[in-house]
Amino acid sequence: MKEKIVIFGIAPCLEEDVENLAKILDLDSCDFMAVGLDAVTRLSGRPIQHMATYHVEELSQFRLIRQKNQENLNYKTHSHKQPKNGEQADYIWPLVARSPFSGSSSLLGCQAAIGLGYKKIILCGCPMQGLNNRMKRPTSYDKFQKGWVKFAPQMFGDKVRSMSGWTREFLGCSTEEWLQV
Repeated sequence: MKEKIVIFGIAPCLEEDVENLAKILDLDSCDFMAVGLDAVTRLSGRPIQHMATYHVEELSQFRLIRQKNQENLNYKTHSHKQPKNGEQADYIWPLVARSPFSGSSSLLGCQAAIGLGYKKIILCGCPMQGLNNRMKRPTSYDKFQKGWVKFAPQMFGDKVRSMSGWTREFLGCSTEEWLQV
């Protein structure tokens, strides 16, 4: 396990976030965690070490899509409960952020990264603002900000930063100085 992890979501800014992070950090010095089913192939060609989701029924779909796309399958899965479909999550983390204070699966990913002992956690493609149009009913990411405000400060301290959006404003931006401390 490396000391740094990039947790990536599906926002349109993902590729730009990763590109900007690569300007200040060797990405090969980081582990990577995909957040949710829609992130399954967003960074195609980059191996992941972890996958986190509150939607445990998606674990098997995630694996099948990665297999179909010839992406690595040797990653650990993280959720807040075991699925009922026979698939097993590798790690179960306590459900902290409940509606209306959910912080989305990216908050769960940060919780898992802290629990695993990562020292620096960088969010890419997780601005927690705007609409997710990939779902049947578009949903606003803004509603997840409540969970971050309520839980992130005491859970994460200064170990989590973001490359874009509301989470960048709230948590601070990843900088060379922060990454070196």
